[in-house]
Amino acid sequence: MSFSYYLPTKIVFGFGALQSLRDEAGQLNATKALLVTDKVMVKTGVVEKVTKAMGDAAVDVFDEVEAEPRIEVAQSVGEQVRRGSYGLVVGVGGGSSMDMAKVAAGLATNPGPARAFVGNNLLSKPPLSSIMVPTTAGTGAELTVTSMVTLDGHKRWINSPLLLPKAAIVDPELTMTMPRGVTAATGLDALCHNAEAYISTLASPITDSIALEGVRLVSSNLERAFDDGTDRKARESMSLGALLGGISLQAKMVYGHSIGYTIATRFRLPHGVSCGIPLPYIISGCAATCAPKMSRLADAFGVGVEGQEAAELGGAIGKRVIELLKHLGVPTSMKELGVKEEDLPVLARECLDMYPRPNSPLAFDQRSMEGLYRTMWEGQLPA
Repeated sequence: MSFSYYLPTKIVFGFGALQSLRDEAGQLNATKALLVTDKVMVKTGVVEKVTKAMGDAAVDVFDEVEAEPRIEVAQSVGEQVRRGSYGLVVGVGGGSSMDMAKVAAGLATNPGPARAFVGNNLLSKPPLSSIMVPTTAGTGAELTVTSMVTLDGHKRWINSPLLLPKAAIVDPELTMTMPRGVTAATGLDALCHNAEAYISTLASPITDSIALEGVRLVSSNLERAFDDGTDRKARESMSLGALLGGISLQAKMVYGHSIGYTIATRFRLPHGVSCGIPLPYIISGCAATCAPKMSRLADAFGVGVEGQEAAELGGAIGKRVIELLKHLGVPTSMKELGVKEEDLPVLARECLDMYPRPNSPLAFDQRSMEGLYRTMWEGQLPA
């Protein structure tokens, strides 16, 4: 067995963690920061709280981040950070804001248009230091090397280990006012990160242990947080589960995320919803291939029965996820979502061509991928 693991980001977790922001910024000798966020965070007063927690540092605010940000947003924040004499970038909000903050840090020191860095490892110079302050419990973007952008109507990414933040300040208090829809979508994203990472062929004993605990935390607390947003224990568990999902992402996602990308922009779906819909079908479909791992995954989902075969365990997990989707008011099939049957081959081809997953436990060609899309369209778990 051999594997590598790299996570240089400092993590500060817990209720009240935001108060450590001043010290973390001070350790980076930053006297002027660019805070990257969206208008909702400004309107709800979160930006004011974060700015106050920065202490004496001068703070400018870029609040033009949108959901599923287009490459034009990345370009805009890059132009602002290049105009200022900033020593630090702070991302505040959900995954989109944190992704744009990471992009801003990278573009500050790497000349060229934002679209020139779409791809893998195209940044050559170390970025500005960055600190991430998530206000949702799901994306794990505070601990990833990836910034997602929408380019020409398709989901793309700017990937580089240089984008890893210096610190992640994860304060569950900031998630307490999340609306139910955001709680559902971001929570599903966290569940997908942990579950997909666990069955990835790039998984290691480190990511496996983290992912299993992440699955346990999210699967047993998401419904509670959705039903009662004031449940502090559930909110804390969801924040921790999402954080663990960001760490387990080092094992990379499998085809659940790829399938999600093919429907997200077409149906204007939140990222977590678009990835949550395929999850039960991916897990049940890969169960036999991942047989040695299924018992522990089923236990993490709370559906494990001793002596069951891998396929039975995969089916039990799939049913549990479908039950969760229904509780959250999320479609459980592509037909319910509004996908047309005649579009299935097109979606399958896009998935394979634009979002391949060499780390998938199952290899797919056009025919088998169409078959998977059909099971999702019909809402029938693979046998």
